[in-house]
Amino acid sequence: MPIIFDYLGLLSAALALALVLFIGLRKIQIL
Repeated sequence: MPIIFDYLGLLSAALALALVLFIGLRKIQIL
């Protein structure tokens, strides 16, 4: 596997995790 593909996968996973965390914090603040 190319290193760039692995890096892209890692970046995508980090972005998804950040998005979920951001939405979770917004819901907690709304409640």
